[in-house]
Amino acid sequence: MNRLVTYCLRATLIAILGIVVSSSSAQAQSGNWQVSIGTGVSYAPRYDGDAENQLRLVPLLDINYNKGKFFIGVTRGIGFNFSEVKYFQYGVRVLLGEARSQDADARLYGMGNIDYYPDGSLFFSTHLGFMSLSSSIASSDYGTHANVGGNVAIPLGEDDRFRLGATINWGDSIYNQTYFGVTAAQATASGNVLAPYNAAEGKKDTTLSASWVHNFDKSWFSTTSVSYKRLEGSAQLSPLTQRASMVGESLMLGYRF
Repeated sequence: MNRLVTYCLRATLIAILGIVVSSSSAQAQSGNWQVSIGTGVSYAPRYDGDAENQLRLVPLLDINYNKGKFFIGVTRGIGFNFSEVKYFQYGVRVLLGEARSQDADARLYGMGNIDYYPDGSLFFSTHLGFMSLSSSIASSDYGTHANVGGNVAIPLGEDDRFRLGATINWGDSIYNQTYFGVTAAQATASGNVLAPYNAAEGKKDTTLSASWVHNFDKSWFSTTSVSYKRLEGSAQLSPLTQRASMVGESLMLGYRF
């Protein structure tokens, strides 16, 4: 099933490449670009289940072409939106899957590294006034995972916007095993500190988030965010998980043009 989903996603992505190129060529003269760039800091776990948070510099990049038909972003990946209406969007995108180094923590010794990899994804979202709902399903050789979530935007005057959100994440057995399982070979490589563990398909986590966007003027803005993630199921019971509940914070400064 995982291979079938992966092949379908890859075939779809290849098929729309021609659409993206032709659409971009047809509208290249319109100058219809929206770009946000910047940087900031985050204080968050290095990986799911990490015992400690780490302070890191993080980039901000978000590019929209033709009112979001084609987009590139650090968190959104590279994708194409097929919809012609603003309140409902659907399309495909490619993101970088989460990497993890076994040197990040002594608990991961013997687990080997999980390198960055392309993750093909189908996404859907709808906007109903100040509320929005979204979902996606992504697949690669590391497994299939999906999420469903929603958020509420609360205007706080002309220059400020507050947003509350919640997301449920699910993974198949291959995906959950990649990040939370321990094979017999990995258990041996750890010096038998870790016992073999098979992570099952199911709900991986629930994440709650809050963010505040402040516009200094038409170009400069800042985003302050906080999130709470609770690992569940096989992810919570994994011998690699040192804490099931994690809180992360970030502060970004950006410029849009």
